[in-house]
Amino acid sequence: MQFAVKTDTGKLRDRNEDLYYFDTQLQLFAIADGMSGHERGDIASRIALEVIQEWAETQASPQSDLGPMKRLGVLSDLAEEANQRIYTSAESQGKGRGMGTTLIAGFVTFSYLAYVHVGDSRLYVLRDEKLTQITTDDSFVQKMVEKGEITPEEGRVHEKRNIITQAIGLQSVVTVNADAYPLVPGDIVLACTDGLHDLIINDREIADILLSASGIEEACENLVSKALDYGGTDNVTVLLVAVD
Repeated sequence: MQFAVKTDTGKLRDRNEDLYYFDTQLQLFAIADGMSGHERGDIASRIALEVIQEWAETQASPQSDLGPMKRLGVLSDLAEEANQRIYTSAESQGKGRGMGTTLIAGFVTFSYLAYVHVGDSRLYVLRDEKLTQITTDDSFVQKMVEKGEITPEEGRVHEKRNIITQAIGLQSVVTVNADAYPLVPGDIVLACTDGLHDLIINDREIADILLSASGIEEACENLVSKALDYGGTDNVTVLLVAVD
């Protein structure tokens, strides 16, 4: 299992509110995108990943395969703990009320990806030269797509595509999307913030960049560079996992 990651502030933002974490021994990763439209988004993303890192540091390495259901339970508990910690912190400080972050966290094994997802950061899997999006955005535009009001292609460029319907820390209770996806050797797992998929709006182009790279480190560099070429209007983070 190989991990690679790249993050960039972008061309228009003053600070990077994206954060990432991975542990190669536990085969665990996470990315969080603090909400710049809300106060202290960078603190929200940091708290969310601190919760995951704190848990990881208590675990024996390497960890035996607990099975997807137990792993999903761990991830869901961590996401809910992150939500509560951010919400409580915001309430206690007053001025931080409303701070939030997206979150994706997952365990990658040789046969499956167990993951949790809140917000509009995304997970994809590249297999046999085809890129498949496996998460569904918690977003205003996604609801429009589901109602048939616009097409998925129209949603990728819609002016309101950055409006999300839930995030970690905004409310006292959060609905965590948790699932498992089967993997096979040769798959590449892509986790990214909207700074990537809002700029490279064609999944075929993302796939081609992955396929043309000599390895996942170069692929991370090239994906971020392409997002910057398209304007770099947001922080951008790309995390890749190659399944051996």
